[in-house]
Amino acid sequence: MRVLVTGNRGGIGAVVSRHLADLGYEVSGFDIADGMDVLDLDAVRRATRGCAAVVHLAALPHDTAGSPERIMAVNVLGTWHALLAAEDAGVQRIVHFSSAQVFGTAEGEQPPDYLPIDDDHPRRAMRPYGLSKVLSEDLCAGFTARTGIPTVALRPVWVWLPGQYERIEASWRADPAAEYEPFWEFGAFVDVRDVATAVEAALTVPLAGHHRLLLCADGIAASMPSLAMAATRARHVPIKDVTPYQRDPWHALVDCAAAEALLRWRPAHRWSGRPQQAP
Repeated sequence: MRVLVTGNRGGIGAVVSRHLADLGYEVSGFDIADGMDVLDLDAVRRATRGCAAVVHLAALPHDTAGSPERIMAVNVLGTWHALLAAEDAGVQRIVHFSSAQVFGTAEGEQPPDYLPIDDDHPRRAMRPYGLSKVLSEDLCAGFTARTGIPTVALRPVWVWLPGQYERIEASWRADPAAEYEPFWEFGAFVDVRDVATAVEAALTVPLAGHHRLLLCADGIAASMPSLAMAATRARHVPIKDVTPYQRDPWHALVDCAAAEALLRWRPAHRWSGRPQQAP
């Protein structure tokens, strides 16, 4: 099975590409680092020919990665080009990389309505990157409604590479406040290797329609248990169900039940660092 991976030279794209290749997929790449631009529709069409699926990662990954107009162009129009090319090529499935930033709760933008955040939480992104992912999800939904080609929009939280654990733990030891200042991100992260297995599942499980799925480790990376941290950092935010935290005090404050139910995906990697001094 031949798969096009856009953004294959990025930190996530490279790991996803290697994982799929190890599984026996024929992986084709499309990356700006190689002079391939998702804003060039003809180039995207040429790259997609003969592919059975598309994994669309190519994007400007943060508000600091470009001007607002550039972020919108690459992330929204680039997604539209990937969808059009996929339709022309007759692909069987599209896995699109969205982001947990669609909810507008990242980097101190605004508090969530409740914890744990789940895929039903309202999308209230206000900054360019988050808004671009909201619009891209809606493009995928409309595309699927029109063509019948299934689309899966994966919504990873902060993606950690293997060497990142030690660097983050070291930064917390040097400055304990770095864990929650300038922003507290709910202790949420997901290992890039688990992201790769989610892509694998999204390409293979039987499904139809359009789906939006959060990806997060099943435990937090934090100096204190989940409910204690939430009470300290988000005391006015209600907890929907305390039962999971009675079983596991370090249970994640992001709910990936939808990904588990649809993809039969469970994250394998969890933070194992020693808790630091409580803030």
